Amino acid sequence: MAGRKADPMSPYKVFLHKDRKYRYAATQRKNEISSGKRSKYTITHWGTVSEDLVFSPNATYRLADAKERMKLIFPVEWDISSILSMNQPDESNCGVTQELHEYSDRSGTILPCDDQSVDGSGTIILPAGETASPSDTVLDQFNNRFYGAFWLLEQLSRQSGIYDDLLSVFQGNVAVVNEVITMAIYPYLSNRNFNRMARWQRGHKTAVDYDLTASYITRFTQRITDDHRMKLIGLRLRRQPDGSFAACDSTTRSAWGKCLADIRWGKNKDTRELPNTLEVVVYSISTHEPVYYRTFPGNTMDMSTIRTIISDMKAAGIRDLTFITDRGYTSGDNIVSMIEAEIPFIMCAKTCQKPIAPLLLDIEYTPEGTPKGMEHDTSRHICYKQFDVPPYKDKNPDGKEIVVEGLKANVYLNLRTRLEELLLLDEKMEAEEKELRKAVKEGYCPPDIKKYNALFMYHKVVINENDGKRHLDYTRNDERYAKDRAVCGFFSSITYKVNQDAKESLETYRLRDEQEKYFGQMKDQMSFHTQRNSSEDGKDGRLFTLFVGLVLSSKLRWYWNSTNMRDEYESSLDMLDEMETIRFSEYTDGTSHMTTFSAKQAKICDACNVDVPNECLPRALREAKERRQNPKKRGRPKKVE
Repeated sequence: MAGRKADPMSPYKVFLHKDRKYRYAATQRKNEISSGKRSKYTITHWGTVSEDLVFSPNATYRLADAKERMKLIFPVEWDISSILSMNQPDESNCGVTQELHEYSDRSGTILPCDDQSVDGSGTIILPAGETASPSDTVLDQFNNRFYGAFWLLEQLSRQSGIYDDLLSVFQGNVAVVNEVITMAIYPYLSNRNFNRMARWQRGHKTAVDYDLTASYITRFTQRITDDHRMKLIGLRLRRQPDGSFAACDSTTRSAWGKCLADIRWGKNKDTRELPNTLEVVVYSISTHEPVYYRTFPGNTMDMSTIRTIISDMKAAGIRDLTFITDRGYTSGDNIVSMIEAEIPFIMCAKTCQKPIAPLLLDIEYTPEGTPKGMEHDTSRHICYKQFDVPPYKDKNPDGKEIVVEGLKANVYLNLRTRLEELLLLDEKMEAEEKELRKAVKEGYCPPDIKKYNALFMYHKVVINENDGKRHLDYTRNDERYAKDRAVCGFFSSITYKVNQDAKESLETYRLRDEQEKYFGQMKDQMSFHTQRNSSEDGKDGRLFTLFVGLVLSSKLRWYWNSTNMRDEYESSLDMLDEMETIRFSEYTDGTSHMTTFSAKQAKICDACNVDVPNECLPRALREAKERRQNPKKRGRPKKVE
């Protein structure tokens, strides 16, 4: 006689599991690895259940995949209102939503589906005439927490689109997105590490109502992978307008841990005697925010990273984006790689190397020392000129020979700097000649001529034998002297597919200074000057939340820098300090409200293009806002017939 057919939904049915005085919501699944005649089962706890059958999710539930969570079948008599806002259906999980209709039909559990409306935060909006369950309206205690600074950054997350992009990356999982936003904002507001985050939440209202402990943050960040990073980068790149300029640069971060593979002894830009990692960022000059990030080993040179950056950007769906790099990225391989990828760029070039050096040797000067054929910029006090670089053949990193064409060289000359460098060059030449004359006079013969020759850049030193005696001899290295003299006072750049003259290219290149402020902001205001991971687990997740936080902080810094806020506040952090005093008060009867905004706080919101809730504005500001939105028409009103 055949046994009863197993119910395929059994592993997803939630039951009450009592353990001593604790009550858990659990599921039981067959262990596939079990051996022997008797099957072994594994019990998973998804949260706790109160005496009133109110379900409260735990870390296991919140860290689980959205599709796995939505398959759980809860008993019909349980109150699961605490998790209704954690799953927001979208186009990416329509199949799961369809399955949920079937599961809800079997269990009687009401879950968020397409026929229910969801607001921007993922909270279910109940139909008219229906009230929320008691667990939604009754709080355990009074709360009066700071909220203004977090609220402002939360509004910027929606304004910049990073919130919607995170929803897409995590397949509509509102709970995970809120956790990422909270962990991204926390270092900016507290300037502390994640170990103190749960304590900080007691006095600050955040996007999540439960404590994000250090152990939970570790488990959470371990679940964020490189796939999430690439998806978010692709979404941010699609938001860039056509023809945008983006600065590519790197910085080092010192590390205290000893187990990370990327920890290497390289040039530490913080001048600390510590191993470090290399953090590469592509920063959009057009939208004033980072659009790409990646970590490399600490001993990696800048010119070795560009090929990987280009591959990542192409895989993420790079659009019409013009790269701006400093001369640390200038190399023949990098130029060839970017031309092959058809990526426009403005690259600071070394004047002593090709293709700039041959052009500078051909520049002629008047008897007064001014260059012929170069234009003069009176505001910058420099001379400039653009050259078309003749096509030449070069090999790409794969060894394939290609023709490099379409490059333009921009050269800039500071006459005052040139005069100073020419004087120093002549002084060095005279000092070398004086030292050599003294050595010849004293009959000095160095034991190693190669090392001795390396000390004199503008002379060729040899040892001759005459009448059986060895003596020192030297001649001037006119070729080296002429080359170094030609580059005195010059700096240069090369461009590809950039429709700008030399003056315009220089102004565009100067915009990359904004990225240097970004690195300072990352290491100072965001408190990420060191790599705090002691192991590989969780490193990707922490860098992911750091990237999200820097998108928000860059947005706020741009508003501070581009509006009159710069005249009133010394930094963007001072703006947040001004907003910090706004509190969010919650009462045991279910009511809550934000405290009233002051005139300065409302002004900050106006500068950031953020709407202040009408009920939070004083009457005078509320009436002024209404007058701006609905101005009175001049003249006598029309007669009513």
